[in-house]
Amino acid sequence: TLHVELNVFNEVTIGLHVTNLANFFAFLSAFSLLLISFLTHHLKQSNLFYILLHLLNASIFLILYADDYLLFFIGWEIMGVVTYFLLAQTLSSHALHKYIIFTMTSAFSLLMAMMILYSVSHSFLYSDARIAFEAMGELKSAIFISLMLVAFFIKLGAIGFHYWLVDSYEQSSNIFTPYLSAVMSKMAVFALIVLLVKVVNISTLSTPTLSYTLAIMGLLSSIIATFKAINEDSIKRVLAYSSIAQLGYIVTVLALANGVGGALYHSLIHTSVKLLLFINIAGVAYVTSKSKFSELGGLIYKMPHSFVMLLIGIIVLAGMPPLGGFNSKFIIYTTLMDDKMLLILAAMMFASASAFLYIYKLVYGIYLGQPTSKKLESIKEAPVMFLIPQYILATIVVLLGAYPSIVVPYFNSILSELHVTQMQFLNVTTLMSPMGKYNGFVVFGAFVAIFAAVLLFVVLQRSRKKEAKNRFDIAYCGEEPNDSTHLHYGYSIGKELRRIGFVSTILKNSSSKFYDFVAIQTLSFSQILRKIYSGSLSVNFHIAIIFVIILLWWVIK
Repeated sequence: TLHVELNVFNEVTIGLHVTNLANFFAFLSAFSLLLISFLTHHLKQSNLFYILLHLLNASIFLILYADDYLLFFIGWEIMGVVTYFLLAQTLSSHALHKYIIFTMTSAFSLLMAMMILYSVSHSFLYSDARIAFEAMGELKSAIFISLMLVAFFIKLGAIGFHYWLVDSYEQSSNIFTPYLSAVMSKMAVFALIVLLVKVVNISTLSTPTLSYTLAIMGLLSSIIATFKAINEDSIKRVLAYSSIAQLGYIVTVLALANGVGGALYHSLIHTSVKLLLFINIAGVAYVTSKSKFSELGGLIYKMPHSFVMLLIGIIVLAGMPPLGGFNSKFIIYTTLMDDKMLLILAAMMFASASAFLYIYKLVYGIYLGQPTSKKLESIKEAPVMFLIPQYILATIVVLLGAYPSIVVPYFNSILSELHVTQMQFLNVTTLMSPMGKYNGFVVFGAFVAIFAAVLLFVVLQRSRKKEAKNRFDIAYCGEEPNDSTHLHYGYSIGKELRRIGFVSTILKNSSSKFYDFVAIQTLSFSQILRKIYSGSLSVNFHIAIIFVIILLWWVIK
């Protein structure tokens, strides 16, 4: 039997294959790597760091261009191992342990799913995967899909599977976090698209269980992560939860057979805005050596360029017109409306509207209000090498806002290749859907005119303001603050939301309780095994005898 299996394995053809889908995600990876290279001038790293970073990028290319899921798995494993060595340079041992356990779980789940697929088709090729899936029984196909989703949800950081993600984002170096958020999560999006379109073919499934699972998981990720972000004091933790919420939109829209276009567009937007925001925060941390809202504030006049870039980033993150963030939200919302999934649409719009709470925290906690210490009054703008990539990204999202359909023809080439529903557009300025259309150029022009009028009014009114001599000049309030007094609202913004019932429930409960329980039970079980395998030769000999007797009985039977 072993000889036959080896022969079958040797006959399997494996290799690389170029597709438009792979090219898109490869571009996101290479473009992200190019932009963070600007930061290397100021954020010095060891030569080993750069070697590992390029090896990581190579593993991502292997994942994307693999023509079979064996090479895909090899790339997936290399990505996990190399990321571990990159994170090990800055993460605490506790955070690193969480990353290792979840990465191993993702890898084993993926491997078991692959073996189930291979046991049916005796082929690792994607082209044979759909036939193999269709030949599976109901139970085996359910196990296969479950294992795949576990593997991909861990990399996505979907809520409940995100236990490793927030600490990794917070503690990773400021030069690696942008890449980690913008690119690494997209490998799970790519894999999920391949699973749903090339293997499972979600449009032909007889039961909607998979669609409901994806939709519910995506919505829970978007809603819960949004309110978790509101309660954080660390800027990078807020952006980590923001990534979970934004990726939740992608997972939700992928629950629909015609949702791939919205997923691709939102992947582009998410990559751009997360690069912009994490690089912005890296610049703030570089000049202030601070990374918490309670330690910052009042930087708008000290770092005006960075303030404008962050303002553009949060407008995109909020999905507001006239910038590019609204385009993907428009496509996602109209796709849900077209499929008559109105309850899911309402929940998603609630999550999107709630995001304004932590988005406001980003701009106010860092740049507005009063500085939280006297040292902040003497800082200067971030170095130009931090600003260049931000200006590039800001230009992209602004152009996408005015010309929302400029990338649609390329996305349609991907969708055509995948044999799924293509996106509709009238011209480079107008997106179309069965539910309506959106002219980005008109909205952008109207916004610019209104913004210019408001800005002129504010500038004219500024000369009438009475400027405080220093940040403690609030005697008219009947207070006498000192250096230890927190005058910045960013210190406690969002805390009052605990009084809302369901928000309080979200904030009080954490997946850490579940994983702590699992850890305790695993430790107890291992201690039992340790007593059995005590190292005693006589005990091990008797265990071996019992095992041989059981095998003989099974063979005779």
